[in-house]
Amino acid sequence: GASAVGYRLGRTKLAPRISPGKTREGLAGAVTFAMAAGALCVHFLIDGGLWWQGLLLGLAVALSATLGDLGESMIKRDLGIKDMGTLLPGHGGVMDRLDSLLPTAPVVWLLLLVFTGAG
Repeated sequence: GASAVGYRLGRTKLAPRISPGKTREGLAGAVTFAMAAGALCVHFLIDGGLWWQGLLLGLAVALSATLGDLGESMIKRDLGIKDMGTLLPGHGGVMDRLDSLLPTAPVVWLLLLVFTGAG
């Protein structure tokens, strides 16, 4: 969602000094798509899951993933490097693949724990 909307409609930079390619429009696309996907997934994949729980889950995922990505970009800017590694050249390294996932996994786990009551 972020990439598609940001590419087509992105005009307003989100954090130009940290990550110049990200736009507020892209963030809105990410939030919208994540909330829609969350509502559908929770409703259809979790017994007793309610669509509004998926909306909250999608919002939390979009925000935590964005913060993780911006945090990693800030570290790279401070270190003065483009890529965090050479395993995935041109992709920012392995950390660029994990920067959104690492902070998002515990958020999803916690929300699913609260929503389902399983533990």
